[in-house]
Amino acid sequence: MEEIHMKKSVTLLSVFALALPLAVATPVSAATTTATTTAATVKGNTYTINKVNTFKTAKTVHTKDAKPVVYKGAVAADRPTITLTAKGKLKAGTTYKVTKQITVKLNAKKTQKYSLVKGQGWVKSSQLTAGKFKAASSAKKTQVKATTYTVVNRQTFKTAKNFHTKDAKPVVYKGAVAADKPTITLTANGKLKAGTTYKVTQQAKLKANKKTNTFSYVKGQGWVLKSALTAGKFQAAD
Repeated sequence: MEEIHMKKSVTLLSVFALALPLAVATPVSAATTTATTTAATVKGNTYTINKVNTFKTAKTVHTKDAKPVVYKGAVAADRPTITLTAKGKLKAGTTYKVTKQITVKLNAKKTQKYSLVKGQGWVKSSQLTAGKFKAASSAKKTQVKATTYTVVNRQTFKTAKNFHTKDAKPVVYKGAVAADKPTITLTANGKLKAGTTYKVTQQAKLKANKKTNTFSYVKGQGWVLKSALTAGKFQAAD
């Protein structure tokens, strides 16, 4: 029995020895440059530390649209526990450095990982993404829906026809024709200018979801709903 008790004590001390440096590494000042300080006093939660991982080289992570909560960590002096108290939030869409990671016990069956963000505090690891933050381009932010149509018939004009737009700016679609079946996929790809003359070289009747629409191919632009174009050249009103 004495030997078993000694083994348990050694294990406890080993975990505590790993956890102890966390108290030194964790920032205790709430006055940081990037975290937004919370005004209200927040009660801390105490967890048992199951595992500690210290990185020789700080890892680069970033936040996305959300602003993860930052916790101040206080390690107990006599047992392998840490008390985490909310003290602010990280900025969204920002790159940070992580120097440590711990696994804490939430209950008998569940654990949670926290990462020590350099100069800030502890943050749930699940709320951080590996690598540097890269702002998405406006093209990537806008999800454009593509529609696939069955080609009912298609007509090519020997001589390009004049059409013009009025006050509206019709949507232009990029067309991708299937190689093995009579279908075309149209994806929005910008707009025509208002009050402008264009040349139309093709016309096609396309069917999707039991509805048929006629599209005109505007030279140098793409496919446009025929109903959005007017025959003839544009003439400015007097």
